[in-house]
Amino acid sequence: MTLWEIRNKQSALIDSLDPSLVPAIFERLNEMGFAAGQYIQCLRRSPMKGPLVLQVGDCVYSLEQSIASRINISVP
Repeated sequence: MTLWEIRNKQSALIDSLDPSLVPAIFERLNEMGFAAGQYIQCLRRSPMKGPLVLQVGDCVYSLEQSIASRINISVP
């Protein structure tokens, strides 16, 4: 399952990032906390395929589909 498929208000565990991501994006996501083993929560799904609003630790971020669909998650 990818992060793009997460439901509103659902929590999940990040399994991995797609290794074919551009290295700068891969590194930036890791710096932001989007790393294997990190818990994440979807705070809001924007309408019409807009960005996801996600909480990682104490921080809130938004990710568009092209990035969120390349982050693998598992739902407990």
